[in-house]
Amino acid sequence: MPSDNNLKAKTVMSIILLLSVLLCAMSCKECPTEQPDYDIYLTVEDILCTSVVLNVTLPDSGDVSTFTLDRDDSTVATYTCNDGDTLIIDEGLTPDTDYIYGVRFLKDDKTKAESDPVAVHTVDTTSHAISYWEIDTLGISGGIYDLWIVSENNIWAVGEITVDDPDSSFNGTGRQNFNAARWDGEKWNLIRMERGAPMESIWYFDDNNIWAAGIPIHWDGEKWTYYHLWDMGILNADDGGVEHIWATSPDNIYFVGNKGSIVHYDGSTFTKMESGTTCKLEDVWGIDDNHIWAVGTESDNSRSVILFYNGKTWNTLHDTNNERKCCSNSVWTDNPYLLFLNGGSGRYLFDLMQEKLSKYESAGEWFGYDIYGTAYNDIFTSNAGSEILHFNGSTWHLYTEFQNMYGVWGLIKAIKVSENLVVAGGEYYTGIGGLPIVIRGYR
Repeated sequence: MPSDNNLKAKTVMSIILLLSVLLCAMSCKECPTEQPDYDIYLTVEDILCTSVVLNVTLPDSGDVSTFTLDRDDSTVATYTCNDGDTLIIDEGLTPDTDYIYGVRFLKDDKTKAESDPVAVHTVDTTSHAISYWEIDTLGISGGIYDLWIVSENNIWAVGEITVDDPDSSFNGTGRQNFNAARWDGEKWNLIRMERGAPMESIWYFDDNNIWAAGIPIHWDGEKWTYYHLWDMGILNADDGGVEHIWATSPDNIYFVGNKGSIVHYDGSTFTKMESGTTCKLEDVWGIDDNHIWAVGTESDNSRSVILFYNGKTWNTLHDTNNERKCCSNSVWTDNPYLLFLNGGSGRYLFDLMQEKLSKYESAGEWFGYDIYGTAYNDIFTSNAGSEILHFNGSTWHLYTEFQNMYGVWGLIKAIKVSENLVVAGGEYYTGIGGLPIVIRGYR
């Protein structure tokens, strides 16, 4: 039998063990339950003159989340969204101004986490000023439909240019037809690309690698070569032509045109792409291989579309579907968040994050043709009514010099911009026909 001492020792150990268990249990009841991870992060994606694009990273809980956006000392918006990265845009800011941003994660209307503050300085506006303008008339009839600035002394223009042929030596009509011209710093040199058929667009890689379209045609430094896409089986004859070009390299070129036609050229082979629309496409523009947009409007303005190519397929972002509004003929952007549009219904901004259209009410009155810029705060448009407009990131400016000269009879159909130069082209309507004109503005 165990001794009395052993029995007492076991009893004491049992009591100690029991007390330890009770203390542990009591301690655990008093400990708070483990809290979820409420970390929230804020980063800046892009900074413009009057707006900023922000990315909010929320806790990965799988739930719908709510957070506030704070600017300086006030809350500017509250958002409800799924967890993960969320892009938002804050607008209505002042150019060239400092702001401090932060976000707060809310749970049961209480702040559970705050991001680190992020400092933002908005971009300044550019100047509307043009030092002086030069205007050239290139022929006795026709028009300029697209341009390319290589340098101040190397500018290309395409379209249709008819000049006098006094001795009728060209074809017996007393007229000669050209479809391009090149400015050499002193004068315009007329060029006939093969047949002299009108050209709608041009894309310049170097002096020995130039593309133009109406029918795609290529200059290799020695000769022009036409590519009849319907004869090649790329397009059907009733598809019409592809008239507008955008490219990242000589091995990656996109052509768009009539009846929703889109054709890709990889440096050796043309391939038709499915656009998902039969609407006439009048412009194409991109910022990289995975962000390309095409826009167009039917000739009767019954339908206008905005298409997007993500590197794999073309998808329709916007279709007016007989609503006869936002008729877009051209598109330009330098970022994946905002599209700048020009067309028959005026100048528009398309917010790609919200898929929302906004019209610039103060941006001219006439039908729009072309739009081009060097940056978000330096965009020009060319319009009917002798209108050339500039957007400086905050406001639009109309250059009235051309309405003073041409009245409202100037159709400014093309515009290109470089750091120090603006070049516009089109025609001045005389009542009988158009005179091809090129306008050079020096900044």
